[in-house]
Amino acid sequence: MYHVLLADNDILSQEALKIMIFRIDGFEVSSQVDSGDEAVRLCQERAYDVVFINAFLPGVSGLEAARLIRQALPAATVYLMTAYPASLASYKEIGECATEIVEKPISYQQLNVLLSNLKTGNEPSVQPSLNKLLALVKNGDFCEVYNLCGPLTKEVYQICQGDSEQLYKVFSFIGQSLLNTTKFYDEESHDIGALFPLNEGLIEERMITELWLFRIMDYIFQKNSTNRYPLLQNVFVYIESNIKTDISLNKIIKNCSISQGYLSRIFKKYYKISVVDYLHMKKIYLAKGYFCFTDDSIAEVAFRLGYNESSYFSKVFKKYENMTVKQYKAQIGKVQR
Repeated sequence: MYHVLLADNDILSQEALKIMIFRIDGFEVSSQVDSGDEAVRLCQERAYDVVFINAFLPGVSGLEAARLIRQALPAATVYLMTAYPASLASYKEIGECATEIVEKPISYQQLNVLLSNLKTGNEPSVQPSLNKLLALVKNGDFCEVYNLCGPLTKEVYQICQGDSEQLYKVFSFIGQSLLNTTKFYDEESHDIGALFPLNEGLIEERMITELWLFRIMDYIFQKNSTNRYPLLQNVFVYIESNIKTDISLNKIIKNCSISQGYLSRIFKKYYKISVVDYLHMKKIYLAKGYFCFTDDSIAEVAFRLGYNESSYFSKVFKKYENMTVKQYKAQIGKVQR
């Protein structure tokens, strides 16, 4: 049995966390406190396996309390909870304070994966990389998010070591955590299984999962921008319908009755990239799928995606992937054509 200490001055959140932990076999909430001083005192008197502590407690701060707890219980897993993980990014000694930073509110799915990792020994967990990704999503940096999809997917597969059940649980947790960053209206589903069902039979295909993760990122960015600017809904519908053609910025503004300056400003604000960059990134992810699951040549894939010249497509691919198409095909074990 794993003994858990909860330290949070938000009593409702603390009770909700206790109820969720009660539903997970092998874990027991042994103590509950609402201050950093009390949490440190208890950890100096007895042993706990897991500590959930609010980063911003009154008195001795959660950060300082977590550091002292790690000193008292070096083997304990300490989760530092905060509703604003980005606010801790500049804290250089965070590794001395906590095993991981966990964003509040914590969902049951997220909690189950965290604690299951402890029981199965699947450490380190993906939470640090996920926290980075969540911060990038909230900051609206589409290019950085694009660049992190592949490495995060690879990291999950390394941690789970081919365990299909664990892969499904971890990716479901990642997907739901990402969806939780955006606003949904009451009638809209915000369940990852409903919006982006993950095929358990294909979970071992890493590229399928990477494409799935990119689709979620893309959806979130679209959702966040259209919540603020409903006019963009027509733009994204047009892009999705024509992404495999020679779509261009001029065609978008002509068919969607929107000015180039206005659209460009919105993309710079919510994506930190240009419209053209966004179109290329979507096409490149589709191209990676074709290279993985078909024997199409570079020229054939370029044509499928609306590029008139394979040389230009290859140039674009290298710009966004930091490798040539040939290098990418070699990486995934495909013969160059």
